[in-house]
Amino acid sequence: MLSLVKTAAVVAAVASTALGATIPTFTQAQIDSGEAMRQLGKIAYDTAMARAAKATTGCTADKVKIRKEW
Repeated sequence: MLSLVKTAAVVAAVASTALGATIPTFTQAQIDSGEAMRQLGKIAYDTAMARAAKATTGCTADKVKIRKEW
């Protein structure tokens, strides 16, 4: 589970760098409960939608597909 959180944090950090989103620091309890994953997922989703909203061709907001694998 921890490696999944680390992976999600890296993805969110890379995505947020382009848009200036802030990645919070999580407690062990937040990681264990899944709250960290929910927050990182929301940050990643919001970042993707913000980037897609600015697109005029290719990957636009109406073409974005969301996959939930957990």
